[in-house]
Amino acid sequence: MKRDLPAAHYLNRELGLLEFNRRVLAQAADDSVPLLERLRFLTIVSSNLDEFFEIRVAGLKEQIKLNLPEPGPDGKGPQEVFAAVSREARAIVAEQYRLLNEVLLPALAEAGVVFPRPAAVLPFPRHRSVNGR
Repeated sequence: MKRDLPAAHYLNRELGLLEFNRRVLAQAADDSVPLLERLRFLTIVSSNLDEFFEIRVAGLKEQIKLNLPEPGPDGKGPQEVFAAVSREARAIVAEQYRLLNEVLLPALAEAGVVFPRPAAVLPFPRHRSVNGR
């Protein structure tokens, strides 16, 4: 027996995935979690967002491009979801940067873990080309 529930009873898949990443990011912000684990949670969010944009957001953009206004079960159309995803993803990334630069990197440096800046890294040795130059 199929029941038709109001749109408010459904969660949007894309927004749900971003909410999941908010919870992972909360682990990176949790002082009771060991410092390197917090950094790992932060990198998990980055990896998840990369895949999210490659797959889910690309699909949303394709729906918008094809002018498919059909709302999902949650009652939101592709443009509305895209706008909400953009807002939420920007907020998550801003929090990632804040957490990394203002909390985790200083705490790691205090613990003796330092990441060299790109300018401080020695360049790769040059190899000669086949013709000796």
